[in-house]
Amino acid sequence: MTRSQREAKNPRMRLVGMLGEAWRDLISGTSHACALAVGLACLILLLVGADWLTIASIQRQTDEYVAAGGSTWVMEYNNHIDGAACDRLASLDGVEAAGAVRQTDQKLVFAALPSTGVPLMEITPGARRVFALSTTGTGADDLSGGGEQVSVSVDSDTDAATEDGEEGVMLSAEAAKPFTAVAGSILALRDGRNVQVSGVFEWPDDGRKSGFSYVALAPVPTNSSEAFSQCWVRTWPETKDIESLLRMTGIGSGMDATQERPQIAKLNMSKGSALDSASLFRVRLTAYTPWIALVAAMALGFIATWTRRLEMASALHCGVPKTALLMQIVLETIVWATAAVLLTSPLWAWVWLQNGDAEAAALADTMLRVPVAAVVGVLSGAGVAVMLTRESHLLRYFKNR
Repeated sequence: MTRSQREAKNPRMRLVGMLGEAWRDLISGTSHACALAVGLACLILLLVGADWLTIASIQRQTDEYVAAGGSTWVMEYNNHIDGAACDRLASLDGVEAAGAVRQTDQKLVFAALPSTGVPLMEITPGARRVFALSTTGTGADDLSGGGEQVSVSVDSDTDAATEDGEEGVMLSAEAAKPFTAVAGSILALRDGRNVQVSGVFEWPDDGRKSGFSYVALAPVPTNSSEAFSQCWVRTWPETKDIESLLRMTGIGSGMDATQERPQIAKLNMSKGSALDSASLFRVRLTAYTPWIALVAAMALGFIATWTRRLEMASALHCGVPKTALLMQIVLETIVWATAAVLLTSPLWAWVWLQNGDAEAAALADTMLRVPVAAVVGVLSGAGVAVMLTRESHLLRYFKNR
């Protein structure tokens, strides 16, 4: 009884023989595992990179839209807005920040510029975060330098003063520029008193509502008996029926013909009236990269295996069962396909470090479809090549080698 006949009758011997042959093919270079692993890794990196760049572009467009105020709604209703009700809108799903604003006749006159006063507006505590988020999309915590929030008090009983433990005034970047003020700075007023800056916010001329590029904002308690004139709500993704919710913060019905009606509009319409980033994500061209990876990897696996058809036909002629040959080729393919995925692993680590845990998990889940499809593709292609190999075509393979 020949060796092949003994192995055919003994499954264990067949398995050992198949594993040994696969190992010899890998270490001898017969399977060209290194070159194939590098080629598959390049394919994965190319497709994943293209998809990542597309997703990053959509994210950047979304961030710019939200930061510029494209998703911030403002209801103007002079002296008819409940500040506490407006602040409570921040508890709704999708609302990042909400707060009320009202104009005053007061100005902050600094000792360094006694001839110029900075208009003073009063805001609810929730509005502070709305303005803080206008600074390139960062949070209020980022405005104090190093992530530390500054709780401040102001000397004496100045108009802009707050009680101990409350936050001081926020200055727009243009108002803070002459003093090079930052969060935590203490500025002297013309009358000898001091005011502490709790934050500096940007208000670029990009189409957003005017009147806030040169201003000081002083937080006041929401339980004040005096009503506010504006309610600001920053949402993302945009909350449904936000206009109806804004109207609920108004005091009075507004149905009297002699009474001013509330006006609701977006803070900035220069970037469009709406942005459906979810739709942009779904219809992006690179959404098909997993299918491209599947087809391209299938072709790679087929070609890499089909070039060994003479070797496989010879093995079949020697009595190796096709199932054993298939398992051998699949095992070899799994090895170099796994190596290709490991070569791309630094990309996944970089994606994770560049994003928060939740965003990184969602992004990795999307992009991991490419290497998964690639591995499935090479295995499928290799399997098809084995199945198409015929022992009866041995002489043809030999002539065409």
